[in-house]
Order: sequence, then C-alpha cells, then structure tokens
Amino acid sequence: MVVRKLVVARLLVGCALCITGSAQASDSNSMSSTVSFNLSEPGFHGVASAVRQDRQLQIVPSGVGRKQQHVMTPRFCAALASVECINAPGMKVKVHPEPTQWRFEWNAPFPEDGELLVKFDSAPILISELQSIKPTSDGSIFLRACEARTGGDKLRFEPQPYKNTVGFWTNQADTAMWECHVDVSGWYSVALLQGCGEGQGGSEGRILFVRDGQECDAVDCVVKETGHFQNFRWVHSGYVYLETMGNYTVTIQPSRIKQKAFGDIRAVSIVQQQKRIAEDNE
Repeated sequence: MVVRKLVVARLLVGCALCITGSAQASDSNSMSSTVSFNLSEPGFHGVASAVRQDRQLQIVPSGVGRKQQHVMTPRFCAALASVECINAPGMKVKVHPEPTQWRFEWNAPFPEDGELLVKFDSAPILISELQSIKPTSDGSIFLRACEARTGGDKLRFEPQPYKNTVGFWTNQADTAMWECHVDVSGWYSVALLQGCGEGQGGSEGRILFVRDGQECDAVDCVVKETGHFQNFRWVHSGYVYLETMGNYTVTIQPSRIKQKAFGDIRAVSIVQQQKRIAEDNE
C-alpha cells in the first residue's frame, strides 16, 4: 500500500510539473503580431475579415454571414475563453464545433458596425501552423486536446471552457494524434486526463508511439467512469520505452467502445522515469 501511494504521488507530481511547464511554454509562444487570415483558405464561410492578435480573434461577418446569422471558420488549436459581439453586448453567440470547422451563430440582427470578438486561452493557431510539441526542462511532455489532429468522421476538438477536450468519440475508427519531440531516450509513464459519463466506462484502446512510420512502443488504456464526460481525472495507463530520440506521433486508437462513446480526453501526460516501476507496484 505504501509503494502504491508513492507511485501515485510521483505520477501526480510529474503531471503537475508537466502542466506548469506547458502553461509557461504556451505563454512564451503567444503570437504578438497581428495576422489577417486568407479567407480563400478552406473553412471560412460568411466572413468578410478575420484578424488574429495575441490571444484574440476578430471576425467581421460578410453580407452572407449577416443574412444567414452565422459564420464558419476553420477549427483553431486553442480553447475558448469567451465570445461576444462588439457594439451588441447583449447578443448571444453560440459556438458549434465540427471536426474541421467551427460555426459561430446568433439569433438577432447583427449590428452594421459590429464584429465578433473571440478570446482564447492561448494563441488561436490553425492546424497548418502546429509545430512539434517540445518537452519541458525535466523531459516531460504534455499533449493538450487543442493540439490534437483528429481523424475520422465524428471525433473533434471541443473548445468550450467547460469541455476543452477531444470528444464526440462515438466511432471506434476515429483517432487522435499528436506530434511531439523526445529529447531523452528511456522509460516514460503515460497518463490520460479523461472524463466518462455514468455507466459509460470500460472502453479500451491503445496509445501508440510511432517514429518514421514504425511503431516503437504502445500501452493499453481503459477509460474509467468519472460520473460525467466533463468530470476529468488523471488515469495512469502504463509505461513505454522510447529507445530513440527525435520526433514521434502519439496516437490514441480505440479498440473497443463499450457503450455509446469512448470518453473525453483533455490531455496526455508523458513523464520521464529514472527506471520503470514494476507493474505489480502500480
């Protein structure tokens, strides 16, 4: 029992350090320049202009957007903090995330001098702007839901503050993938920050570590019931040995969905170990 508690404590400390390091990295990498997006790129519809500055996005609807009372943008790699209509503070704006696009809609006439002001918890970058995730100073790697590339028909990043998760995981063939860099070879502990509704637990999957198209190691995972899909808790999956330094693709692939959905994944923690902890001590 004492050994078990020590293992859990080490894991949680590692996760906490990883979260802190990730937050600091996000702050240091915030984009301070002003960027006007090219609206001819896939994903924009009903938009006259879209400008990013720091952690904010300003969207001016086109005539079509005003008429249909919604605009579409590509999916951004950042969690939402708030959405409002400038010059119409009482207007309700809802965000509906889809696998590759987001829909911003409202149910009242849009003011002529109005624009949508979308605030994020980090710089809202596009999938095409994502870079390989770097480890923190202690070698740990923290993979956020917003940085996942989702594959399949249903899976998507849900950016609402109470979600901030990879979710809608109802299709067993759908996958979540992250690109990251490993600086030090050796053992790593793998844990998921996951949520799962009452009576929905028990789905199974694999977390794969792939380098240059070859699977290097993998660990099985079982999604635990947490009472609600947005009740998130850390669940330890196991250990992997990464023999080679360099770039990896980390993929979560369900192997069995027990009930209606696999689960919601807010983050993956990959914590460097001095040596592997024996399985019977977990």
